[in-house]
Amino acid sequence: MRYLIIVILGLFAVNAYTQERSKDFNKSFSFANKKFEIGDYYGALKTYDELYKTDSLDNELNFNMGVCNYNLKNYTKAENHFLKSSSAISLELFRYKATLAHISMKFKKAINYYNAYKLIAGEKEVSNEEINRLIEKTNYAESALLNKRNVLIQNVGSSINTEYQEYVPLISADETMLLFTSRRPESTGGLLDPNDMPFEDIYVSKKENNSWTPPKPLRKGLNTATNDACVGLSADGQILFIFKTSDDLISGDLYESRMGLTDWEDPIKLGSDINSDYIESSASITLDDKTLYFSSDRPGGFGGKDIYKVLRLPNGEWSKAVNLGPTINTPQNEDAPFIHADKKTLYFSSTGHQNMGGYDIFKSVFEDNVWSNPENLKYPINTVQDDIFFVLAASGNVGYYSSSQDGGYGGQDIYKIVFKDEDLQLHVLKAIVETKDGKNPLSAKITLIENESKKVQGIYKSNEATGKFIMLVDPEKTYNIIIESKDCHSYTSELEYNVNTDKLIEFILEKKSNKGD
Repeated sequence: MRYLIIVILGLFAVNAYTQERSKDFNKSFSFANKKFEIGDYYGALKTYDELYKTDSLDNELNFNMGVCNYNLKNYTKAENHFLKSSSAISLELFRYKATLAHISMKFKKAINYYNAYKLIAGEKEVSNEEINRLIEKTNYAESALLNKRNVLIQNVGSSINTEYQEYVPLISADETMLLFTSRRPESTGGLLDPNDMPFEDIYVSKKENNSWTPPKPLRKGLNTATNDACVGLSADGQILFIFKTSDDLISGDLYESRMGLTDWEDPIKLGSDINSDYIESSASITLDDKTLYFSSDRPGGFGGKDIYKVLRLPNGEWSKAVNLGPTINTPQNEDAPFIHADKKTLYFSSTGHQNMGGYDIFKSVFEDNVWSNPENLKYPINTVQDDIFFVLAASGNVGYYSSSQDGGYGGQDIYKIVFKDEDLQLHVLKAIVETKDGKNPLSAKITLIENESKKVQGIYKSNEATGKFIMLVDPEKTYNIIIESKDCHSYTSELEYNVNTDKLIEFILEKKSNKGD
């Protein structure tokens, strides 16, 4: 209690300095404040920085600069400006200082600031429930550091990560292709967003000799002059989901691109059952192509961004979107859904639930028609900053995600997780469909049915140019395979495979005769 009183007195006492402002100062300050009030922190900060050169001790200026830098995640600068401000300007100073202490993992200091905020502000100014939630988060973060999970986390290295932002890793089932999003100076169109950041582009890298090749941007049409982010990849690597901002940069929608003969086809905007006038920012589709999960900040949810799903109807269209409900969604933000190949395990990131700070990654399983309570993936996967965009390889013991961590290359980097205690879940089989005469590659629909349950395990599509495709199997189960291709007789057989070899499985289809059979 004594330390709490010292904290309170210190925040009120700091910086009794006052200096009469000039007319020019007030005019510029008013101009910057208008940007500040609408959340244009970068624009406001440019003017504040100039004013700071003339008066570095102004209370309100320092507070506003602290808020700007905090929202731009320049936490050291934010802390320095808050030190020159006092709670006489705003009681929110307590909250900002608490959050910065939390990010610095000074948890007891953070709790003291939260308690001071709650005590001074009173229930009329601040929700005790909200502050208690933040205190609970701080206590959880402190305890999480003592219960480290048995995983190996590796930065994927300088071939992928740079001093700029890299995030939203998407990995092919066989882990030979990595798609990701980055903001680099050479972005398509060469334009800058309102925060003077390059717009997002999508990049791809291939694994050769166990190393990632230098990434290349996807072609124009996939990357445009504004934001283009890869946000989802089907398990067979044939469908890519892309987020694109609207022309006015206010909203954003989801698009779908399919792999063509040699490259990704032009993206097609998903329908109004998925996209709205708001922001739909992430997507993930089940292995059987029947359910699409996505995030949206549309009204009618539980608060912030929520996760929704749509079902594939018999006519091929999508159903109306359904909110996943309060077990998954909270008054905070839920984003970056990833549905595993088992079609029932959902990974997502949330700023709510029991988390360490920022976005944490969670896991929930759909069983008996309900979602299980989300399970935090724990430290060191989750940290006090944002950990988001998690994807799991088909094997089940390797994942990739985006995180801001000490020792990285700058901003968000892409990391690989090896789960040491996890057994292999699914095995990747590589196969090819060809014709009997001449062995020409075929574009075909492949349906894999698990024998015991008689349920569709997955639906795949072979590449039109090569006839190649991949399948995911549980080595302890048996399957029937159905292959259908235009102008060929259907192929149905029990799937014979050996998980101990990478040999390509060949399927030969017989062409129909010209007699109409």
